[in-house]
Amino acid sequence: MQDTRQMSVLDAIVSRRSIPQFQPTPVPREIIKRLLDAAVWVPNHRLTEPWQFHVLGETSKRRFAEIRRDFRAATMPNPKAPEVQPALAKIVEDTIHTPVIIIVTAQGHDDPELREENYWAAFGAVYAFMLGAWSLGIGTYFRTGAFRDHPPLREYLGLAAGRRIIGILYAGYPAAIPQKQRTPAAEKTVWLE
Repeated sequence: MQDTRQMSVLDAIVSRRSIPQFQPTPVPREIIKRLLDAAVWVPNHRLTEPWQFHVLGETSKRRFAEIRRDFRAATMPNPKAPEVQPALAKIVEDTIHTPVIIIVTAQGHDDPELREENYWAAFGAVYAFMLGAWSLGIGTYFRTGAFRDHPPLREYLGLAAGRRIIGILYAGYPAAIPQKQRTPAAEKTVWLE
């Protein structure tokens, strides 16, 4: 069920959680477009606008699910074993039933400083999307890791050599909201006078 409450930016930052499970309710395309339009307003030194968002539709989600399953199977000692088949099938089912999947990429650069700035700017766009989504009652889960460098995934997206997958953003209306705690900032802050 869509949450229509309004939320301040500070409330969104403090209350946002990574949501591992979503309701099957679709998220309207217009909301995704609105969130992406907001995401591109993050700070971006030199205005390189390095991000690109690959929003997967139903057919592409199925192919992405198969690539994801095959990647996971390749990490198993015996991926053909009958006992691992349910786990591999669950990867496919969970993926195709996720309401929104966005693969976020960033343009690299020969200059290491500019390359790093591009990657951080793209991550900033992801975080802006996540906060905006949360303010509208939509949960997100951002995944990174070795899968983002998996050649079949890169090939499926048609990525040029200089473009890097920053991560994969899953979104939908939360099935449950995990409760988490953080160390207070006062314990991690050094004030220099």
